[in-house]
Amino acid sequence: MKIELLLGGMTNLETSKYGNPSEVISNIKKAKNKNIDVLIGPEWSLTCSPRLYTKKMTKNKEAEVVINALFNAPDYMKYAPKDAKKILEEEVEEGFERFYEVPSIPYSEREYKRVLNDLTNVSKGSDMLIFPGTAMFYDEDRVLYNVMPILRDGKIVKNIYKFNDGLGSKFNLENALELYPYNKHDRDNYSLSYGKTPIINFRDIKVSAEICADAGILKKYGVKDLDLQILSSCGNNSTDRIISKQGYLAIVDGFKSPIVHVSGKYIPKLKPLEASKELQTFKLEFNV
Repeated sequence: MKIELLLGGMTNLETSKYGNPSEVISNIKKAKNKNIDVLIGPEWSLTCSPRLYTKKMTKNKEAEVVINALFNAPDYMKYAPKDAKKILEEEVEEGFERFYEVPSIPYSEREYKRVLNDLTNVSKGSDMLIFPGTAMFYDEDRVLYNVMPILRDGKIVKNIYKFNDGLGSKFNLENALELYPYNKHDRDNYSLSYGKTPIINFRDIKVSAEICADAGILKKYGVKDLDLQILSSCGNNSTDRIISKQGYLAIVDGFKSPIVHVSGKYIPKLKPLEASKELQTFKLEFNV
Protein backbone atom coordinates (compact mmCIF):
# COMPACT_ATOMS: atom_id res chain seq x y z
CA MET A 1 0.00 0.00 0.00
CA LYS A 2 1.32 3.44 -0.95
CA ILE A 3 1.06 6.28 1.56
CA GLU A 4 1.66 9.93 0.72
CA LEU A 5 2.22 12.60 3.35
CA LEU A 6 2.70 16.35 3.16
CA LEU A 7 5.41 17.53 5.53
CA GLY A 8 5.68 21.18 6.53
CA GLY A 9 8.70 22.87 8.10
CA MET A 10 8.50 26.31 9.76
CA THR A 11 10.91 28.88 8.29
CA ASN A 12 9.85 32.17 9.93
CA LEU A 13 11.24 31.56 13.43
CA GLU A 14 14.86 32.63 13.96
CA THR A 15 15.02 31.07 17.41
CA SER A 16 18.65 31.99 18.05
CA LYS A 17 17.13 35.44 18.73
CA TYR A 18 13.69 34.67 20.15
CA GLY A 19 10.70 32.36 19.87
CA ASN A 20 7.05 33.27 19.52
CA PRO A 21 4.09 30.94 20.25
CA SER A 22 1.81 33.29 18.30
CA GLU A 23 3.78 32.65 15.12
CA VAL A 24 3.74 28.90 15.80
CA ILE A 25 -0.04 29.00 16.25
CA SER A 26 -0.39 31.00 13.03
CA ASN A 27 1.76 28.43 11.23
CA ILE A 28 -0.44 25.60 12.52
CA LYS A 29 -3.51 27.36 11.13
CA LYS A 30 -1.82 27.82 7.74
CA ALA A 31 -0.70 24.18 7.74
CA LYS A 32 -4.27 23.02 8.44
CA ASN A 33 -5.49 25.02 5.45
CA LYS A 34 -2.83 23.39 3.26
CA ASN A 35 -3.79 19.90 4.51
CA ILE A 36 -0.28 19.28 5.80
CA ASP A 37 0.04 15.93 7.58
CA VAL A 38 3.21 16.48 9.66
CA LEU A 39 4.34 19.93 10.84
CA ILE A 40 7.73 20.67 12.42
CA GLY A 41 9.07 23.75 14.21
CA PRO A 42 12.60 24.55 15.45
CA GLU A 43 13.94 24.31 18.99
CA TRP A 44 12.99 27.22 21.31
CA SER A 45 10.13 28.29 19.02
CA LEU A 46 7.74 28.41 21.99
CA THR A 47 9.93 30.36 24.42
CA CYS A 48 9.37 34.13 24.44
CA SER A 49 12.70 35.36 25.75
CA PRO A 50 15.27 37.27 23.68
CA ARG A 51 18.63 35.56 23.26
CA LEU A 52 21.07 38.18 22.04
CA TYR A 53 24.34 38.04 23.93
CA THR A 54 27.16 39.79 22.09
CA LYS A 55 28.25 43.42 22.21
CA LYS A 56 28.72 43.21 18.44
CA MET A 57 25.00 42.66 18.01
CA THR A 58 24.29 45.67 20.20
CA LYS A 59 26.72 47.85 18.27
CA ASN A 60 25.15 47.07 14.92
CA LYS A 61 21.72 47.94 16.32
CA GLU A 62 20.38 44.41 15.86
CA ALA A 63 19.32 44.25 19.51
CA GLU A 64 17.43 47.53 19.23
CA VAL A 65 15.60 46.33 16.13
CA VAL A 66 14.61 43.07 17.80
CA ILE A 67 13.44 44.69 21.03
CA ASN A 68 11.41 47.32 19.22
CA ALA A 69 9.83 44.60 17.10
CA LEU A 70 8.85 42.67 20.22
CA PHE A 71 7.31 45.64 22.00
CA ASN A 72 5.34 46.58 18.91
CA ALA A 73 3.93 43.07 18.60
CA PRO A 74 1.10 42.51 21.12
CA ASP A 75 0.92 38.86 20.11
CA TYR A 76 4.52 38.42 21.29
CA MET A 77 4.07 40.19 24.62
CA LYS A 78 0.92 38.13 25.21
CA TYR A 79 3.10 35.06 25.79
CA ALA A 80 6.33 36.58 27.12
CA PRO A 81 7.20 35.40 30.67
CA LYS A 82 6.43 37.98 33.33
CA ASP A 83 10.07 38.21 34.43
CA ALA A 84 11.20 38.74 30.83
CA LYS A 85 8.69 41.58 30.35
CA LYS A 86 10.06 43.36 33.41
CA ILE A 87 13.66 43.13 32.22
CA LEU A 88 12.76 44.20 28.69
CA GLU A 89 10.89 47.24 30.00
CA GLU A 90 13.98 48.26 31.99
CA GLU A 91 16.17 47.84 28.92
CA VAL A 92 13.91 50.00 26.80
CA GLU A 93 13.97 52.74 29.45
CA GLU A 94 17.76 52.65 29.92
CA GLY A 95 18.79 52.09 26.30
CA PHE A 96 20.23 49.08 24.56
CA GLU A 97 23.90 49.26 25.52
CA ARG A 98 23.42 46.59 28.23
CA PHE A 99 21.19 44.32 26.20
CA TYR A 100 23.82 41.63 25.80
CA GLU A 101 23.53 41.06 29.57
CA VAL A 102 19.83 40.18 29.43
CA PRO A 103 19.38 36.64 30.74
CA SER A 104 17.32 33.94 29.07
CA ILE A 105 14.02 33.80 30.97
CA PRO A 106 12.06 30.51 30.97
CA TYR A 107 8.35 30.13 31.65
CA SER A 108 6.99 29.21 35.02
CA GLU A 109 5.03 25.96 34.78
CA ARG A 110 1.79 27.93 34.95
CA GLU A 111 2.86 30.20 32.08
CA TYR A 112 3.88 27.20 29.99
CA LYS A 113 0.52 25.48 30.56
CA ARG A 114 -1.18 28.56 29.16
CA VAL A 115 0.87 28.27 25.97
CA LEU A 116 0.21 24.53 25.83
CA ASN A 117 -3.53 25.06 26.21
CA ASP A 118 -3.58 27.42 23.22
CA LEU A 119 -1.54 24.94 21.15
CA THR A 120 -3.87 22.03 21.91
CA ASN A 121 -6.90 24.18 21.10
CA VAL A 122 -5.59 25.23 17.69
CA SER A 123 -4.72 21.63 16.84
CA LYS A 124 -8.32 20.45 17.33
CA GLY A 125 -10.23 19.20 14.32
CA SER A 126 -7.14 18.06 12.44
CA ASP A 127 -5.33 14.73 12.18
CA MET A 128 -2.06 16.59 11.56
CA LEU A 129 0.86 15.42 13.72
CA ILE A 130 2.50 18.56 15.11
CA PHE A 131 6.06 18.88 16.40
CA PRO A 132 5.86 22.61 17.25
CA GLY A 133 9.40 23.08 18.56
CA THR A 134 10.34 23.43 22.22
CA ALA A 135 9.63 25.56 25.27
CA MET A 136 11.70 26.18 28.41
CA PHE A 137 9.84 26.07 31.73
CA TYR A 138 10.62 25.40 35.39
CA ASP A 139 8.51 23.63 38.00
CA GLU A 140 7.88 24.34 41.69
CA ASP A 141 11.10 22.51 42.60
CA ARG A 142 13.02 24.91 40.32
CA VAL A 143 13.86 22.15 37.87
CA LEU A 144 14.18 23.41 34.29
CA TYR A 145 12.79 21.52 31.28
CA ASN A 146 13.35 21.90 27.54
CA VAL A 147 10.27 20.14 26.20
CA MET A 148 8.56 19.50 22.88
CA PRO A 149 4.86 18.61 23.16
CA ILE A 150 3.69 16.53 20.19
CA LEU A 151 0.09 17.31 19.30
CA ARG A 152 -2.70 15.69 17.31
CA ASP A 153 -6.34 16.75 17.20
CA GLY A 154 -6.38 18.61 20.50
CA LYS A 155 -4.39 16.03 22.42
CA ILE A 156 -0.77 15.67 23.54
CA VAL A 157 0.49 12.48 21.94
CA LYS A 158 3.85 12.61 23.70
CA ASN A 159 6.22 14.99 25.49
CA ILE A 160 9.88 14.81 24.50
CA TYR A 161 12.31 16.25 27.05
CA LYS A 162 15.73 17.27 25.81
CA PHE A 163 18.36 15.07 27.46
CA ASN A 164 21.62 16.88 26.63
CA ASP A 165 20.53 20.47 26.86
CA GLY A 166 23.63 22.14 25.43
CA LEU A 167 23.22 25.91 25.09
CA GLY A 168 19.90 25.69 26.88
CA SER A 169 21.98 25.63 30.06
CA LYS A 170 22.01 29.44 29.81
CA PHE A 171 18.42 29.29 30.97
CA ASN A 172 19.32 27.41 34.16
CA LEU A 173 22.69 29.01 34.94
CA GLU A 174 21.34 32.54 34.67
CA ASN A 175 18.24 31.76 36.72
CA ALA A 176 19.66 29.42 39.40
CA LEU A 177 17.63 26.47 38.13
CA GLU A 178 18.48 22.77 38.13
CA LEU A 179 18.46 21.30 34.64
CA TYR A 180 16.43 18.17 33.84
CA PRO A 181 17.43 15.36 33.51
CA TYR A 182 20.86 16.17 34.95
CA ASN A 183 19.29 16.27 38.39
CA LYS A 184 18.74 12.50 38.01
CA HIS A 185 21.41 9.95 38.93
CA ASP A 186 20.89 7.68 35.92
CA ARG A 187 22.09 9.85 33.04
CA ASP A 188 21.95 7.00 30.51
CA ASN A 189 18.24 6.41 31.09
CA TYR A 190 16.79 7.81 27.88
CA SER A 191 13.27 7.01 29.03
CA LEU A 192 13.64 10.32 30.90
CA SER A 193 13.35 11.92 27.47
CA TYR A 194 10.79 9.71 25.76
CA GLY A 195 8.85 7.68 28.30
CA LYS A 196 8.04 4.07 27.40
CA THR A 197 8.98 4.41 23.72
CA PRO A 198 10.35 7.14 21.47
CA ILE A 199 8.33 5.91 18.48
CA ILE A 200 4.99 7.32 17.36
CA ASN A 201 2.92 5.23 14.96
CA PHE A 202 1.20 7.60 12.56
CA ARG A 203 -0.87 6.26 9.68
CA ASP A 204 1.16 3.04 9.53
CA ILE A 205 4.54 4.79 9.54
CA LYS A 206 7.08 5.00 12.37
CA VAL A 207 8.04 8.51 13.45
CA SER A 208 10.37 9.87 16.13
CA ALA A 209 12.21 13.10 16.92
CA GLU A 210 15.37 14.46 18.52
CA ILE A 211 16.06 17.95 19.88
CA CYS A 212 19.28 19.70 18.76
CA ALA A 213 22.17 18.49 20.99
CA ASP A 214 20.29 15.23 21.51
CA ALA A 215 21.23 14.27 17.94
CA GLY A 216 22.21 10.60 18.03
CA ILE A 217 20.18 9.76 21.14
CA LEU A 218 17.70 7.63 19.18
CA LYS A 219 20.51 5.43 17.90
CA LYS A 220 21.78 5.01 21.47
CA TYR A 221 18.24 4.13 22.48
CA GLY A 222 18.33 1.29 19.94
CA VAL A 223 15.85 2.76 17.46
CA LYS A 224 16.30 1.83 13.80
CA ASP A 225 14.43 1.72 10.49
CA LEU A 226 12.30 4.81 11.09
CA ASP A 227 10.05 5.96 8.28
CA LEU A 228 10.40 9.57 9.42
CA GLN A 229 13.21 10.83 11.64
CA ILE A 230 12.94 14.45 12.84
CA LEU A 231 15.55 16.83 14.24
CA SER A 232 14.22 20.08 15.73
CA SER A 233 17.16 22.34 16.49
CA CYS A 234 18.75 25.73 16.97
CA GLY A 235 22.29 25.42 15.65
CA ASN A 236 22.60 21.75 14.69
CA ASN A 237 21.75 20.22 11.32
CA SER A 238 23.17 16.71 11.55
CA THR A 239 22.44 13.48 13.41
CA ASP A 240 22.96 9.72 13.15
CA ARG A 241 20.61 8.46 10.46
CA ILE A 242 18.38 5.61 11.55
CA ILE A 243 15.90 5.65 8.70
CA SER A 244 14.69 2.71 6.64
CA LYS A 245 15.44 2.32 2.92
CA GLN A 246 12.28 4.26 2.12
CA GLY A 247 12.58 6.63 5.10
CA TYR A 248 13.23 10.35 5.40
CA LEU A 249 15.21 12.62 7.72
CA ALA A 250 13.64 16.06 8.26
CA ILE A 251 15.70 18.81 9.94
CA VAL A 252 14.23 22.16 10.98
CA ASP A 253 16.89 24.51 12.35
CA GLY A 254 16.04 27.98 13.71
CA PHE A 255 19.62 29.25 14.05
CA LYS A 256 20.27 32.55 12.24
CA SER A 257 18.80 31.86 8.77
CA PRO A 258 16.18 29.17 9.50
CA ILE A 259 16.40 26.09 7.27
CA VAL A 260 14.32 23.04 6.45
CA HIS A 261 16.26 20.10 5.01
CA VAL A 262 14.57 16.85 4.02
CA SER A 263 16.55 13.90 2.68
CA GLY A 264 16.02 10.20 2.03
CA LYS A 265 18.22 7.14 2.23
CA TYR A 266 19.29 7.70 -1.37
CA ILE A 267 18.08 11.28 -1.85
CA PRO A 268 20.61 13.91 -0.64
CA LYS A 269 18.06 16.72 -0.67
CA LEU A 270 14.34 16.70 -1.41
CA LYS A 271 12.99 19.76 -3.21
CA PRO A 272 9.99 21.46 -1.61
CA LEU A 273 6.65 21.39 -3.39
CA GLU A 274 5.98 24.89 -2.12
CA ALA A 275 7.96 27.51 -0.20
CA SER A 276 6.69 30.64 1.54
CA LYS A 277 8.02 32.92 4.26
CA GLU A 278 6.35 30.78 6.91
CA LEU A 279 6.48 27.21 5.60
CA GLN A 280 8.21 24.84 3.23
CA THR A 281 6.14 21.86 2.12
CA PHE A 282 7.44 18.46 0.97
CA LYS A 283 5.76 15.37 -0.45
CA LEU A 284 6.81 12.09 1.19
CA GLU A 285 5.97 8.67 -0.25
CA PHE A 286 5.99 5.33 1.56
CA ASN A 287 5.15 1.73 0.67
CA VAL A 288 3.76 -0.15 3.67
